[in-house]
Amino acid sequence: MSIQNVLGKIQISDDVISKIVGKIANTTSEISSMSTGLIEGVTKKWSGKSLQNGIDIRKVESRLEINVKVVICYGTKVHEVCRELQNNVRLHVEQLTGLTIDTVNVIVEGLSFNQPAAKL
Repeated sequence: MSIQNVLGKIQISDDVISKIVGKIANTTSEISSMSTGLIEGVTKKWSGKSLQNGIDIRKVESRLEINVKVVICYGTKVHEVCRELQNNVRLHVEQLTGLTIDTVNVIVEGLSFNQPAAKL
């Protein structure tokens, strides 16, 4: 993603944005883990490169669409956890990068019956 200003262009890679999103998801206590689908698992295995564990960044015109796949801890209010994650992702990515976020889609791909691990 790029930002044009009077001094020139600022390029921010999707990898950087994905790492920000991953860190935010990791600090949300009710999220057990990020979800990696079958395609992503195969891609990582063959290329040695991760697609940032369930995070997909798409540019829609001059705005970003972020898709996050997560596994939620059983017993939590799923809609509240997802809403919190959406708000935190939008707030922090916009603050840290200056980019405009169009949508943050959270896809719950599973439930974890284990207690959430201590987050750093």
